[in-house]
Amino acid sequence: MTEDDSGGLQPGEASAEASRPDLIGEFAASGLVDAEGAALGDQETQDAGPNPESIGTTASRGFLWANVGVFTRYMSALLLAAVLARTLSTADYAVMVTLMVVTFYFDNALDLGMGAALVYEQETGISERVQVAFTANLGVTAVLAVLSFFVAPLITAYYHLDGYTNIFRALTVVVILSGLTTIPWSLFMRSMNFKARAGVEVSRDLTRVGVTLALVAAGKGAWSVILGMIAAYSVWFVLTWLVVQFRPRLRWNLVIVKELFAYAWRMAGTRLLGVLALNGDYIVVGNRRPDQYPMYYQAFRLPEFILGAQLNAMSAVLFPMYSRIRAEGQVAMRDALYKALRLVALFSIPVGIGLALVARDGILLMYGSDSAVSVQTMQILSVTGCVVGLGYATGDLLFAIGRPGVMVRINSVMVPVMLGAMWIVAPYGIVWVATVHLVTAVVFTIIRQLVVNRIVDANALVVVKALIPGVIVALCVLACALPVRLATQAGFVSMLLIVLAGGVGGLIGIGLSRSARYELRDVVSKVRG
Repeated sequence: MTEDDSGGLQPGEASAEASRPDLIGEFAASGLVDAEGAALGDQETQDAGPNPESIGTTASRGFLWANVGVFTRYMSALLLAAVLARTLSTADYAVMVTLMVVTFYFDNALDLGMGAALVYEQETGISERVQVAFTANLGVTAVLAVLSFFVAPLITAYYHLDGYTNIFRALTVVVILSGLTTIPWSLFMRSMNFKARAGVEVSRDLTRVGVTLALVAAGKGAWSVILGMIAAYSVWFVLTWLVVQFRPRLRWNLVIVKELFAYAWRMAGTRLLGVLALNGDYIVVGNRRPDQYPMYYQAFRLPEFILGAQLNAMSAVLFPMYSRIRAEGQVAMRDALYKALRLVALFSIPVGIGLALVARDGILLMYGSDSAVSVQTMQILSVTGCVVGLGYATGDLLFAIGRPGVMVRINSVMVPVMLGAMWIVAPYGIVWVATVHLVTAVVFTIIRQLVVNRIVDANALVVVKALIPGVIVALCVLACALPVRLATQAGFVSMLLIVLAGGVGGLIGIGLSRSARYELRDVVSKVRG
C-alpha cells in the first residue's frame, strides 16, 4: 500500500529473547540525544544531553505521536475522497485523483535522499551540513518546479483530462513550497520530535480539508482541490520553519555534498522505486482503464488509511531509532529484525484480513457504490497490504546499516516486472491489476527477506516463527467475522457487526498466543515508561 517512505516499520524494538530483555533500552542508557531533546532551533550543533528514557520507550511514545499526524493526513484524504465522490463531476474527480498521484511523486523526488542522510548521520542542531543540504535541495526544487509547469499538458494528455492543464500548472506552487519544507521537516524525524511534528501535520491537514470543502461548496469544482493543496502546503511550510526555528543560510561545500550524496543517492533510488512499486498501478490504470480509474483509487483508500498510515508511522519512528542502535552490531540488528517481524505481523495480517471482510460495506458507505468490481479490488488490495506490511520489517534495517543499494537492486527488477504485467492485464479490469500487485508483493517480499536474512545472519525458521502470532490472530478474526459477513446485507449495521466479531476473534487469538500477549504488554510498558 502507499507509503510516503519506502521502507517502513523496521526493526526498532528490543529483542524478546531472555538473553537480551531490553536491548534498545540498554543502548539508550549510553546517553543518546533525547527524542524531544534540545531545541531544534539552535543554529549550531547542540547536544541535547543524556537521555534517561530507553529508546524502546522513546520509539513507542514517538509512534503514538506520529500516529496523530498520520491519522489526520490519511483521514483528511479519506474524507475528501468520500465527500468529493458525491459532489464533483466524474471528470473533476479524476482530476483530484491525478493531482494526488502526481503530487506524491513530486514530493518524493524533491528530497533526493538528503533528509534521510541527515537522519542517518544523527547530528544535532542546525549545522553547516543541514544548510548545505537545504541549499542543494533548492536547486532540485527549481528544476522540478520548472518541469512541473511544462509537463502539465503531457500529464493531462496521458490521463485523458483535456481542459485541465492550468490546474496542473498550478502544481508548480506546491512543488516550490514542498521543496522549501523538505529539509527542515527531516529535522523532526532526526530528533524523533514527533509531538511537535504532529501539531504541524494536524494544522496542515485541517487547512486542506477546510479550504477544499469551502471552495467545493462555492462551486469551484476541480480548482477547489489544487487551491486546498496550496493552502495546506503554505501552512506546512510556515509552521515547520517556525517550530524548528529554521533560518536558511545558503551554504555550498562540495565535500559535504559528496558525503551526503554518497548515502542519499541510494536512498533516492530506493524511494523512487518504492513509490513506483506501491503506486505505479495508478499510472497504468489511469491510462489503460480511465473508466475504472476513480474506482481503483477508492478501493485503495481504506486499506491505505488503516494499513498504510500505521506502517508509515512506524517507519517514521523506527528508521531514526534503528540508526541509533546500529552501533550494537549484527546481533542487535538480527534481534531487532525478529522483534519487528512479530510486531508487523501482529498488526498487518489481522488488519488486512479484517479490511477484506468489510470491503463490501466500506465501499457502499464511503462512496455510495455497490460496484462488485470495487469490492473485489479492495479485498485483493487488503490482502496485499498484509504482505506489503511484512516487507516493512526489512526496509529500514537496510537503510539504517547503510545498505539501501540492496533495495535498489531488488526493486529495479520488481518494478518493471510488476508494471509490465499490470500494463498487459489492465484492459481486462482493475481486479486483474490488483491481483498482479498481490502476486508481485508475495514473490518479492520473500526474496527481500531471504537477502536480509543473509546480511544479518538471521535464522529462516525463527523468521517464520515470528509470523505465527499474527497468523493465529488473523485466523481467529476470520473465523469469527466471516460468518457474520456472509449472513448480513451490506450497510452500516453489517459493517459494525463484522468489526465487532473480528474484534472478538482478535482477542481470542491474543489469548491463544503467548507471544502475542508478550509483545503487546511490552509495547504498553514502553509507552508507560
